[in-house]
Amino acid sequence: MIANRNFEHCEPITWVGQMPVYLATVLAAFQAGCMVLTALMMAFGGAWFFDWLAFSPFTAFREFQLWQVVSYSFVIRPDFWTAVQILMLAYFGRDVEKFVGRTSFAWLYGLLLISGPLLLTVLSALGYSVMPLAGADAVNFATFIAFVLIYPGAEIFFSIQARWIGIAALGLNSLMMMAAQSWVSLAVMWGSCFVGALWLAREGVSSVSFLAIPSFGQLIRQRRSRRSLRVVPREKPQEDIESIDPILEKIARQGIASLTKAEREKLERARAALLDKERSR
Repeated sequence: MIANRNFEHCEPITWVGQMPVYLATVLAAFQAGCMVLTALMMAFGGAWFFDWLAFSPFTAFREFQLWQVVSYSFVIRPDFWTAVQILMLAYFGRDVEKFVGRTSFAWLYGLLLISGPLLLTVLSALGYSVMPLAGADAVNFATFIAFVLIYPGAEIFFSIQARWIGIAALGLNSLMMMAAQSWVSLAVMWGSCFVGALWLAREGVSSVSFLAIPSFGQLIRQRRSRRSLRVVPREKPQEDIESIDPILEKIARQGIASLTKAEREKLERARAALLDKERSR
Protein backbone atom coordinates (compact mmCIF):
# COMPACT_ATOMS: atom_id res chain seq x y z
CA MET A 1 0.00 0.00 0.00
CA ILE A 2 1.05 3.57 -0.49
CA ALA A 3 0.67 6.63 1.65
CA ASN A 4 -2.03 9.07 0.66
CA ARG A 5 -0.75 11.70 -1.76
CA ASN A 6 -3.64 14.11 -1.21
CA PHE A 7 -3.41 14.84 2.49
CA GLU A 8 -5.32 18.11 2.16
CA HIS A 9 -8.29 16.14 0.80
CA CYS A 10 -8.31 13.75 3.77
CA GLU A 11 -9.60 16.34 6.20
CA PRO A 12 -13.33 16.54 7.04
CA ILE A 13 -15.57 18.73 4.91
CA THR A 14 -16.84 20.37 8.09
CA TRP A 15 -17.52 19.68 11.76
CA VAL A 16 -20.82 19.33 13.59
CA GLY A 17 -19.87 19.99 17.17
CA GLN A 18 -17.01 17.56 17.77
CA MET A 19 -18.08 15.16 15.03
CA PRO A 20 -16.15 15.35 11.73
CA VAL A 21 -18.28 15.29 8.58
CA TYR A 22 -16.73 13.55 5.57
CA LEU A 23 -18.15 13.00 2.10
CA ALA A 24 -19.04 9.45 3.18
CA THR A 25 -20.98 10.94 6.10
CA VAL A 26 -22.94 13.21 3.74
CA LEU A 27 -23.73 10.31 1.39
CA ALA A 28 -24.91 8.14 4.28
CA ALA A 29 -27.12 10.98 5.61
CA PHE A 30 -28.58 11.44 2.11
CA GLN A 31 -29.37 7.73 1.86
CA ALA A 32 -31.06 7.85 5.26
CA GLY A 33 -33.23 10.72 4.00
CA CYS A 34 -34.08 8.74 0.86
CA MET A 35 -35.11 5.80 3.04
CA VAL A 36 -37.56 8.04 4.92
CA LEU A 37 -38.90 9.42 1.63
CA THR A 38 -39.30 5.92 0.18
CA ALA A 39 -41.21 4.81 3.29
CA LEU A 40 -43.60 7.76 2.93
CA MET A 41 -44.17 7.00 -0.74
CA MET A 42 -44.86 3.34 0.05
CA ALA A 43 -47.29 4.37 2.79
CA PHE A 44 -49.31 6.70 0.57
CA GLY A 45 -49.32 4.69 -2.65
CA GLY A 46 -46.72 6.60 -4.65
CA ALA A 47 -46.11 3.90 -7.26
CA TRP A 48 -44.99 6.55 -9.77
CA PHE A 49 -42.01 7.21 -7.48
CA PHE A 50 -40.56 3.78 -8.24
CA ASP A 51 -41.41 3.83 -11.95
CA TRP A 52 -39.82 7.25 -12.37
CA LEU A 53 -36.60 6.65 -10.38
CA ALA A 54 -35.82 2.90 -10.51
CA PHE A 55 -33.45 1.89 -13.31
CA SER A 56 -34.69 -0.16 -16.24
CA PRO A 57 -32.55 -0.52 -19.39
CA PHE A 58 -35.62 -0.13 -21.61
CA THR A 59 -36.98 3.10 -20.09
CA ALA A 60 -33.57 4.60 -19.38
CA PHE A 61 -32.11 4.30 -22.88
CA ARG A 62 -35.05 3.73 -25.22
CA GLU A 63 -37.32 6.30 -23.59
CA PHE A 64 -34.38 8.56 -22.71
CA GLN A 65 -34.97 8.61 -18.94
CA LEU A 66 -31.23 8.74 -18.40
CA TRP A 67 -31.49 10.08 -14.85
CA GLN A 68 -32.38 6.53 -13.79
CA VAL A 69 -28.69 5.59 -14.11
CA VAL A 70 -28.21 7.47 -10.82
CA SER A 71 -31.71 7.99 -9.39
CA TYR A 72 -32.24 4.26 -8.75
CA SER A 73 -30.10 4.68 -5.65
CA PHE A 74 -32.68 7.13 -4.23
CA VAL A 75 -35.27 4.34 -3.89
CA ILE A 76 -34.16 2.83 -0.57
CA ARG A 77 -36.68 0.50 1.04
CA PRO A 78 -36.78 0.77 4.85
CA ASP A 79 -35.58 -2.29 6.73
CA PHE A 80 -33.04 -3.15 9.40
CA TRP A 81 -30.26 -4.39 7.10
CA THR A 82 -30.58 -1.35 4.87
CA ALA A 83 -30.03 0.83 7.94
CA VAL A 84 -26.96 -1.26 8.87
CA GLN A 85 -25.52 -0.82 5.37
CA ILE A 86 -26.01 2.94 5.57
CA LEU A 87 -24.13 2.99 8.88
CA MET A 88 -21.37 0.88 7.30
CA LEU A 89 -21.08 3.42 4.49
CA ALA A 90 -20.65 6.21 7.03
CA TYR A 91 -18.11 4.29 9.13
CA PHE A 92 -16.04 2.28 6.65
CA GLY A 93 -16.50 4.72 3.77
CA ARG A 94 -14.94 7.40 5.95
CA ASP A 95 -11.74 5.35 6.33
CA VAL A 96 -11.64 4.63 2.59
CA GLU A 97 -12.03 8.37 1.96
CA LYS A 98 -9.22 9.17 4.40
CA PHE A 99 -6.90 6.78 2.58
CA VAL A 100 -7.54 7.68 -1.06
CA GLY A 101 -8.61 11.31 -0.58
CA ARG A 102 -11.99 12.98 -1.03
CA THR A 103 -11.74 13.44 -4.81
CA SER A 104 -10.71 9.85 -5.43
CA PHE A 105 -13.44 8.60 -3.10
CA ALA A 106 -16.02 10.64 -5.02
CA TRP A 107 -14.85 9.01 -8.26
CA LEU A 108 -14.98 5.57 -6.63
CA TYR A 109 -18.53 6.13 -5.39
CA GLY A 110 -19.62 7.44 -8.80
CA LEU A 111 -18.14 4.43 -10.59
CA LEU A 112 -19.83 2.04 -8.18
CA LEU A 113 -23.09 3.92 -8.71
CA ILE A 114 -23.12 3.50 -12.50
CA SER A 115 -21.53 0.04 -12.64
CA GLY A 116 -24.81 -1.70 -11.72
CA PRO A 117 -26.94 -0.03 -14.42
CA LEU A 118 -24.25 -0.58 -17.06
CA LEU A 119 -23.98 -4.27 -16.18
CA LEU A 120 -27.76 -4.66 -16.30
CA THR A 121 -27.79 -3.00 -19.71
CA VAL A 122 -25.20 -5.46 -21.03
CA LEU A 123 -27.10 -8.44 -19.59
CA SER A 124 -30.35 -7.13 -21.09
CA ALA A 125 -28.68 -6.74 -24.50
CA LEU A 126 -27.50 -10.36 -24.25
CA GLY A 127 -31.09 -11.49 -23.81
CA TYR A 128 -31.25 -11.97 -20.05
CA SER A 129 -34.42 -10.94 -18.22
CA VAL A 130 -33.57 -8.19 -15.73
CA MET A 131 -35.72 -6.62 -13.06
CA PRO A 132 -35.67 -2.85 -12.37
CA LEU A 133 -32.76 -1.87 -10.16
CA ALA A 134 -33.49 0.10 -6.98
CA GLY A 135 -31.45 0.82 -3.88
CA ALA A 136 -27.76 1.34 -3.07
CA ASP A 137 -27.09 -2.05 -1.47
CA ALA A 138 -24.41 -3.08 -3.98
CA VAL A 139 -22.71 0.32 -3.77
CA ASN A 140 -22.55 0.26 0.03
CA PHE A 141 -21.35 -3.34 0.11
CA ALA A 142 -18.62 -2.64 -2.44
CA THR A 143 -17.50 0.33 -0.32
CA PHE A 144 -17.09 -2.01 2.65
CA ILE A 145 -15.09 -4.45 0.51
CA ALA A 146 -12.90 -1.49 -0.52
CA PHE A 147 -12.17 -0.92 3.18
CA VAL A 148 -11.29 -4.62 3.54
CA LEU A 149 -8.88 -4.42 0.60
CA ILE A 150 -7.15 -1.38 2.12
CA TYR A 151 -7.05 -2.66 5.71
CA PRO A 152 -7.27 -6.48 5.56
CA GLY A 153 -5.62 -6.83 8.96
CA ALA A 154 -7.80 -4.31 10.79
CA GLU A 155 -9.59 -5.91 13.74
CA ILE A 156 -13.34 -5.22 13.65
CA PHE A 157 -16.42 -6.92 15.04
CA PHE A 158 -15.12 -8.63 18.20
CA SER A 159 -11.46 -8.30 17.10
CA ILE A 160 -11.98 -10.41 13.95
CA GLN A 161 -9.75 -9.30 11.08
CA ALA A 162 -11.46 -7.42 8.27
CA ARG A 163 -10.36 -9.99 5.66
CA TRP A 164 -12.35 -12.72 7.42
CA ILE A 165 -15.44 -10.52 7.67
CA GLY A 166 -15.09 -9.64 3.98
CA ILE A 167 -14.71 -13.26 2.88
CA ALA A 168 -17.67 -14.33 5.02
CA ALA A 169 -19.86 -11.49 3.74
CA LEU A 170 -19.02 -12.22 0.10
CA GLY A 171 -19.63 -15.92 0.55
CA LEU A 172 -22.88 -15.56 2.50
CA ASN A 173 -24.36 -12.97 0.13
CA SER A 174 -23.42 -15.12 -2.85
CA LEU A 175 -25.04 -18.22 -1.34
CA MET A 176 -28.23 -16.32 -0.48
CA MET A 177 -28.53 -14.93 -4.02
CA MET A 178 -27.78 -18.32 -5.55
CA ALA A 179 -30.43 -19.97 -3.37
CA ALA A 180 -32.96 -17.34 -4.47
CA GLN A 181 -31.77 -17.72 -8.10
CA SER A 182 -31.06 -13.97 -8.15
CA TRP A 183 -28.32 -14.34 -10.73
CA VAL A 184 -28.52 -10.74 -11.93
CA SER A 185 -28.21 -9.43 -8.36
CA LEU A 186 -25.23 -11.74 -7.86
CA ALA A 187 -23.59 -10.38 -10.99
CA VAL A 188 -24.23 -6.76 -9.89
CA MET A 189 -22.70 -7.39 -6.45
CA TRP A 190 -19.55 -9.05 -7.80
CA GLY A 191 -19.29 -6.53 -10.63
CA SER A 192 -19.42 -3.60 -8.17
CA CYS A 193 -16.76 -5.19 -5.97
CA PHE A 194 -14.57 -5.80 -9.03
CA VAL A 195 -14.91 -2.15 -10.13
CA GLY A 196 -13.95 -1.02 -6.63
CA ALA A 197 -10.90 -3.29 -6.62
CA LEU A 198 -9.78 -1.93 -10.01
CA TRP A 199 -10.06 1.66 -8.79
CA LEU A 200 -8.08 0.89 -5.64
CA ALA A 201 -5.44 -0.82 -7.79
CA ARG A 202 -5.11 2.50 -9.60
CA GLU A 203 -4.50 4.09 -6.18
CA GLY A 204 -1.78 1.57 -5.39
CA VAL A 205 -3.79 -0.87 -3.25
CA SER A 206 -3.04 -4.46 -4.17
CA SER A 207 -5.76 -7.08 -3.72
CA VAL A 208 -3.01 -9.61 -2.96
CA SER A 209 -2.84 -8.30 0.62
CA PHE A 210 -6.50 -9.29 1.04
CA LEU A 211 -5.70 -12.83 -0.06
CA ALA A 212 -2.54 -13.06 2.08
CA ILE A 213 -4.32 -15.12 4.72
CA PRO A 214 -2.04 -16.17 7.61
CA SER A 215 -1.29 -19.85 7.96
CA PHE A 216 -2.47 -21.94 10.91
CA GLY A 217 1.02 -21.81 12.41
CA GLN A 218 1.07 -18.02 12.17
CA LEU A 219 -2.31 -17.81 13.89
CA ILE A 220 -1.00 -19.99 16.76
CA ARG A 221 2.12 -17.82 17.13
CA GLN A 222 0.00 -14.66 17.14
CA ARG A 223 -2.23 -16.10 19.86
CA ARG A 224 0.79 -17.10 21.97
CA SER A 225 2.36 -13.66 21.58
CA ARG A 226 -0.88 -12.04 22.73
CA ARG A 227 -1.00 -14.28 25.78
CA SER A 228 2.61 -13.47 26.60
CA LEU A 229 1.76 -9.77 26.68
CA ARG A 230 -0.44 -10.45 29.70
CA VAL A 231 2.37 -12.04 31.77
CA VAL A 232 5.44 -10.11 30.66
CA PRO A 233 6.33 -7.41 33.19
CA ARG A 234 5.49 -3.91 32.09
CA GLU A 235 8.25 -2.22 30.13
CA LYS A 236 9.88 0.85 31.46
CA PRO A 237 8.15 4.09 30.40
CA GLN A 238 11.10 5.23 28.30
CA GLU A 239 11.20 1.88 26.46
CA ASP A 240 7.46 2.17 25.82
CA ILE A 241 7.91 5.62 24.32
CA GLU A 242 10.81 4.63 22.08
CA SER A 243 9.13 1.44 20.83
CA ILE A 244 6.16 3.20 19.29
CA ASP A 245 8.10 4.75 16.40
CA PRO A 246 7.28 1.83 14.05
CA ILE A 247 3.63 2.03 15.14
CA LEU A 248 3.49 5.75 14.33
CA GLU A 249 5.03 5.05 10.93
CA LYS A 250 2.40 2.35 10.31
CA ILE A 251 -0.38 4.81 11.21
CA ALA A 252 1.08 7.36 8.78
CA ARG A 253 1.21 4.77 5.98
CA GLN A 254 -1.93 2.72 6.52
CA GLY A 255 -4.14 4.55 9.03
CA ILE A 256 -4.96 3.80 12.67
CA ALA A 257 -7.48 1.12 11.67
CA SER A 258 -4.57 -1.09 10.50
CA LEU A 259 -3.17 -1.50 14.03
CA THR A 260 -3.47 -4.87 15.73
CA LYS A 261 -4.77 -5.21 19.26
CA ALA A 262 -1.21 -5.62 20.60
CA GLU A 263 -0.05 -2.47 18.81
CA ARG A 264 -2.98 -0.49 20.17
CA GLU A 265 -2.16 -1.66 23.70
CA LYS A 266 1.48 -0.62 23.25
CA LEU A 267 0.39 2.79 21.96
CA GLU A 268 -1.91 3.22 24.96
CA ARG A 269 0.92 2.28 27.37
CA ALA A 270 3.18 4.84 25.75
CA ARG A 271 0.49 7.50 26.05
CA ALA A 272 0.02 6.70 29.74
CA ALA A 273 3.78 6.87 30.27
CA LEU A 274 3.94 10.32 28.70
CA LEU A 275 1.09 11.53 30.89
CA ASP A 276 2.82 10.18 34.01
CA LYS A 277 6.01 11.90 32.97
CA GLU A 278 4.18 15.23 32.55
CA ARG A 279 2.49 14.92 35.95
CA SER A 280 5.82 14.20 37.70
CA ARG A 281 7.35 17.49 36.53
